[in-house]
Amino acid sequence: MTATFRGQVTLDGPSGTGKSTVARGVAARLGASYLDTGAMYRAATVAVLDAGVDPEDADAVERTVAAARIEVGTEAGTELVLVDGVDVATRIRGAEVTRNVSAVSAVPAVRRQLVDQQRALVAAADAVVVEGRDIGTVVLPRATLKVYLTAAPEVRAERRAGQLGITDPAEIAALAADLRRRDEYDSSRADSPLRPAEDAVVVDSTELDQQGVIERILELAAVGAGERA
Repeated sequence: MTATFRGQVTLDGPSGTGKSTVARGVAARLGASYLDTGAMYRAATVAVLDAGVDPEDADAVERTVAAARIEVGTEAGTELVLVDGVDVATRIRGAEVTRNVSAVSAVPAVRRQLVDQQRALVAAADAVVVEGRDIGTVVLPRATLKVYLTAAPEVRAERRAGQLGITDPAEIAALAADLRRRDEYDSSRADSPLRPAEDAVVVDSTELDQQGVIERILELAAVGAGERA
């Protein structure tokens, strides 16, 4: 890369597109900080579940998350996710959290709280790669580079199955159905729905492996850095 990247890369898109691995790879190559906002919503979901609160009870969810101390790291090579000082980095990827995170993240007060925290973390970094669902549209609408990563649901299900070690066709089909359900939930919610920003570059990873996606985003970042040099 001929110019040093400074600014924010936002990487939005539905579940199962490989955003986390790609965002970490891009951040490492750019020497940038990394922020997984989805991990924050999953951590909030852990707080809700541990409190015995119904994820569909918006008022109770709001109170529970407001009282919780949610911390995430910004190093691309290390996953740090804490809820009230307890490491939940492995737990947030489990089935129970996955089933309930959309309901928790749809609560407007929860989104406001975590968006404020996300913006504070971004402000502390000269260069940062931020992944999520509403980063380019809501959290960082003036970001340097916005990317929307997508892929066919069946491909996303196969990739997720590979991560989880699932080989049974029926279970993979269930994963695909769950991904479609979550896409619909996240895209239709009233607050910060999942959608590409108007100025985002859409990258379809259906026919690309993770390294190919990383290289594509680095090309886009290099163009942006060159324009500012």
